[in-house]
Amino acid sequence: MESLKKIINLNQASKISGYSQDYLGYLIRNGDIKAKKVGRGWATTEEEVNNYIFKQKVRHEKFAIRGFFSPSRRNNIFLITMIFFVGVFGVIFYITNFQNSNDIATGGAVNKTLSSDVEAAAVIKQ
Repeated sequence: MESLKKIINLNQASKISGYSQDYLGYLIRNGDIKAKKVGRGWATTEEEVNNYIFKQKVRHEKFAIRGFFSPSRRNNIFLITMIFFVGVFGVIFYITNFQNSNDIATGGAVNKTLSSDVEAAAVIKQ
């Protein structure tokens, strides 16, 4: 509490933060919020209260991120990713093999047509 520009009592701090005066006193005694004893009550700054609230929000977001990548969720993400890749590569494999088997099933009709055109051209030249 180096800068004592705007000193507030716990009643004002509770209005700013939404925490009760008792809880703020607990936080002060724990060392989470810097304050000084003025008479029988505590005095702190608005900046200290806002810093504590900001730290709590950041801490909560860290836990939210950690919860997002929890072991069970990480396993589910891995499983879904593997299913996706197996499906994509399976479709690619199927398409490439289907085209090859289609050529075999037609008996190479495309090649026969080309070869008959070449033969026809050879006959015309003769």
